[in-house]
Amino acid sequence: MKLSLLTYDLARTWTLPKLIEVARACGFAGIEFRANAGHQHSVELERTGGERRRIREQLEDAYLEAVGVGTGCRFQAPEAKERAANVEKTKRFIELAADIGAKRVRVFGDDLPPEVKREDCIRHVGESLRTLGEFAEPLGVDVLLEMHGQFNYWKFARAAVEAAGHPRVGLVYNSDVRDMIAGSIAATWAEVRAHVRHVHLHAFSGPFPYPELFSLLAADGYQGYLSSEVEEIDERLREEYFAVYAALFRAWAGQSFWPMPDWNRHA
Repeated sequence: MKLSLLTYDLARTWTLPKLIEVARACGFAGIEFRANAGHQHSVELERTGGERRRIREQLEDAYLEAVGVGTGCRFQAPEAKERAANVEKTKRFIELAADIGAKRVRVFGDDLPPEVKREDCIRHVGESLRTLGEFAEPLGVDVLLEMHGQFNYWKFARAAVEAAGHPRVGLVYNSDVRDMIAGSIAATWAEVRAHVRHVHLHAFSGPFPYPELFSLLAADGYQGYLSSEVEEIDERLREEYFAVYAALFRAWAGQSFWPMPDWNRHA
């Protein structure tokens, strides 16, 4: 298991050099970039070929991986034209991911339109994902549907991926309290585990059973990334927060100690 620093939302104001500095100091293995959301890292569709190459080189020089590109694209719209527009935009993000060395693009599940039968909506999403999987295959990028909105429900999320039926299509498990049944996520995890290619973590406070999640991942031999999707806190505390967050991750993952950075020394 490897920890990734996700720019949403705590690190949205940090430039790429700042992200690299914090990730290196705290022992993160990579960075996941939320794109098209006003973040300051500059990993966006507008970057030229040379700029994309430089982004990749900066990460490689820091021994960090570009873990993925998070998009806001979604495919549940009743109108075929709107779904097609989202597919085309996602293709551009897949190209961006490939250019910076990222192996994953995140797309959203969302709420089911009330005027469309649920099975039809799931089919629409699956068809869009299949098209994207075919496009992403030669670029070596996975297209991952996040369990989000009503698609957080495992039946909807799994059905969409199964409808896609493509090896480049999978799920982002979103560590949602709605997954809990009688205080455990084991039953929900069992339904989606075969399709999970990436995991989003959130704040480690609250009711979600993170120690159980880590145990389930370890039992499955999960070797992928888990990203720190954390909401805003006081800007003065962000570096320290990420250091403690990474330390707790390593403790639950059974990994070795990493020294806490002395941020005052760099002030």
